[in-house]
Amino acid sequence: MPTAAAPIISSVQKLVLYETRARYFLVGSNNAETKYRVLKIDRTEPKDLVIIDDRHVYTQQEVRELLGRLDLGNRTKMGQKGSSGLFRAVSAFGVVGFVRFLEGYYIVLITKRRKMADIGGHAIYKVEDTNMIYIPNDSVRVTHPDEARYLRIFQNVDLSSNFYFSYSYDLSHSLQYNLTVLRMPLEMLKSEMTQNRQESFDIFEDEGLITQGGSELLIYGRPVYVTLIARRSSKFAGTRFLKRGANCEGDVANEVETEQILCDASVMSFTAGSYSSYVQVRGSVPLYWSQDISTMMPKPPITLDQADPFAHVAALHFDQMFQRFGSPIIILNLVKEREKRKHERILSEELVAAVTYLNQFLPPEHTIVYIPWDMAKYTKSKLCNVLDRLNVIAESVVKKTGFFVNRPDSYCSILRPDEKWNELGGCVIPTGRLQTGILRTNCVDCLDRTNTAQFMVGKCALAYQLYSLGLIDKPNLQFDTDAVRLFEELYEDHGDTLSLQYGGSQLVHRVKTYRKIAPWTQHSKDIMQTLSRYYSNAFSGNSEVIAIFKTYSEVHFLYVF
Repeated sequence: MPTAAAPIISSVQKLVLYETRARYFLVGSNNAETKYRVLKIDRTEPKDLVIIDDRHVYTQQEVRELLGRLDLGNRTKMGQKGSSGLFRAVSAFGVVGFVRFLEGYYIVLITKRRKMADIGGHAIYKVEDTNMIYIPNDSVRVTHPDEARYLRIFQNVDLSSNFYFSYSYDLSHSLQYNLTVLRMPLEMLKSEMTQNRQESFDIFEDEGLITQGGSELLIYGRPVYVTLIARRSSKFAGTRFLKRGANCEGDVANEVETEQILCDASVMSFTAGSYSSYVQVRGSVPLYWSQDISTMMPKPPITLDQADPFAHVAALHFDQMFQRFGSPIIILNLVKEREKRKHERILSEELVAAVTYLNQFLPPEHTIVYIPWDMAKYTKSKLCNVLDRLNVIAESVVKKTGFFVNRPDSYCSILRPDEKWNELGGCVIPTGRLQTGILRTNCVDCLDRTNTAQFMVGKCALAYQLYSLGLIDKPNLQFDTDAVRLFEELYEDHGDTLSLQYGGSQLVHRVKTYRKIAPWTQHSKDIMQTLSRYYSNAFSGNSEVIAIFKTYSEVHFLYVF
């Protein structure tokens, strides 16, 4: 089976790969080209990855001298002129990682980038192009007949689509984590960052003029930026039908952590600016279950693969969530509860049994909150407004978890007190507010229904975020406003991307579908998306492509308006 080394996160912004017969030398510099680092990669090992990280920080003159010595020392004959012993292979902007299939390792480099956004003065880039280079020298290469097949499958994954990175901001963690470092007060963090900046390689060096990614949203004349980041787990990766439920370690399929970051764009630094974020999660029902697509049915039967009377796998999963997010853990289960023929209900019954069993071992203040709501049933009802009901659920959830903000409450909450604000949960600290706990939403695929539910929760949280920064006078947002329309588009792009990756098609049912304002032409599109999704999962090799790649890397998506 293919294996991959953990990606090397580099603070350098310019890379050049040089080669000799025995080694690759990856030379990186900061943007001003005043400091350089060198990574040495052995080419004499046919299957092992041997990397030497030269800790020395070179000046421009020192690195030139080093490259000159390497060139001279690797010529065929000492003193020979006209031939080089050191070759410049490629220029790059970053290292995606190292991957091995059946032969030796490859290095994957980012060769083209585009700046898309800015978070707290830290540039966020989109990967535009990559280059994959085989590391072992031809003289030691041990060939395998299936290597080309695995390489072709891997290269079918378009790394220039929805892959993002930053040199100085950790996209793999939430804003709350990055600004508090496990609840560290912001004053201590600022002091430590200042100290580290002086002692370490300078990753915060000024890049000159900063251009904002995305468009500007004006709230009463004040510029506001909203960024949506999705972090897909790589631990139980794979596409719809190929990966369902959970593995033996409690990792679930299609697990995505979604974070919405709001900032007052008039000041774009973490220390002086106003920032807020809200995090929620989607993921497959944490049980041992699967669906057999060999039956050639549009809805393959759901099968519980293994008896788990003591909810062992669910316990492992929720234990992970408690460690990552704290309490409360809130489950919003959108799976069907009433069916003529048992299908989705199998999952609902098992999940509620698992949660009930686990809650008897938890302190009352930390029990898992379980909210079952058959969204499909209420969608068919003419008497029920689906989004109104979701709004009620969203309000109760946000009140329990609160949200993160890096500033104390604004005076508007004192001058214009609001009942809802006083009931808000989370943790209030002198420097702002912390989100405690998480909402975990699921349906069967964690795509259409889940995305609409997450949008409604995000919309509710956005109102509180805007209110906390003093941008609106009440923590409420109406649907027919520019802010909500843009936010809806943002979430639909987000949902389309996740749906394409996991299900092979864009969203079938959107927010407009559940609002029952979608045009008639949308219904025919929905049917085509359903067929596309089924075809992609049942017949297309795309499933294998994505399943193989996602085993090795954590993917980040970022959208900005």
